[in-house]
Amino acid sequence: MLSKKKLLYITDQQEYSEHGTVGPLFKGYLKEYLDVNIVYFTKFKNSFQEKESDFVVPIQYKKEISCYLDSKGVDLSSYDYVFVRNKPDILKNILENRQKYGYKVGYRLSFPKKEEYYEAQKAKNSATLIDSVKNYFTAQSKKNLLAQCDIFLPTSKDMEDTFYADSGVLSFPLPVGLDPAKIKPYKSSSGDKKHFIYVGTLDALRDFQKVLVAFSKLESKNWHLSISTPDSEFARAVIAKYPTINDKINILKAETLDELREQIDTCDVGIALLPNIPIYSTSIPAKTMDYYTCAIPTLLTDNPKNRTLFSDEDALFCGFKSDEIAKKLNFIIEMSQEDISKMGHAGQEKLLHHKRNYKIMAKELYEKLESL
Repeated sequence: MLSKKKLLYITDQQEYSEHGTVGPLFKGYLKEYLDVNIVYFTKFKNSFQEKESDFVVPIQYKKEISCYLDSKGVDLSSYDYVFVRNKPDILKNILENRQKYGYKVGYRLSFPKKEEYYEAQKAKNSATLIDSVKNYFTAQSKKNLLAQCDIFLPTSKDMEDTFYADSGVLSFPLPVGLDPAKIKPYKSSSGDKKHFIYVGTLDALRDFQKVLVAFSKLESKNWHLSISTPDSEFARAVIAKYPTINDKINILKAETLDELREQIDTCDVGIALLPNIPIYSTSIPAKTMDYYTCAIPTLLTDNPKNRTLFSDEDALFCGFKSDEIAKKLNFIIEMSQEDISKMGHAGQEKLLHHKRNYKIMAKELYEKLESL
């Protein structure tokens, strides 16, 4: 029997992270086709550690990762592929050592964070000429590194076309998807109220206050909103600005994906409304997949990208304006649990049979790598 080819995936994640595709795809389904080792970084330890098939590296060695792993007995020449997630400085080091070790290089870009920061500065009208120049040169530097890779793994083709067009590199978009082993049927929330949930941060660029304004406009009191966010203190400060509704909102924090799914499972409809700007309108919001894992339908911004995947049969849409959001929330409050359940299951089924299924994505990624 032929031995499997080997992939080293260098994440930008802290140890124990369950972020995005790392767990279900790279630690899960892809291992059917490849031997996969994952590198995590830690701020809290000063020594190298091996944990089953994973390596834990002190974060201070990230810019010299090739030399560091070599010094710890990790044979980089044994790997057919080395992927880097998000970090250009790590990618630079991996590219510089490619010829020495003979691996092919992939760059996984889950989200253009530098561009998000620049957009946030612009939104606050505090982006200076220096910010603009810095953003330009940062983007150009990233493009130059990308051009040297063997494969590019953006979150979506739209993201690639908007931020990294004409790289000349073979592309395999790798969106956030559903893990078929984790899916749940729709479970109606308790009581007569419609229970909404929002998962994520409440920073200025996401402008979640438009959603809160919409809730405050509702005449109906037959609703409840849960917000699951990593920064609960900041969320409380935001909610405090809406005293007429803050008793109808509770703030949660999930330490694991399983805990997050338990929170979602108690609700009826997920909220994934984001401003219609390129940073958000070029990929489907990741939280959408968390909602449909539990078969609860999602309220999305009505834009072409979201419409490429979802329809009125399996999702809810509205413009990103408080009046339009309030109108749609009223509509949802009047929906029957049967219609909500039907919509949630339709979306879940669509994603499982689409390329949003990690089991399918693993097979297709393996086939793409074999073609290099």
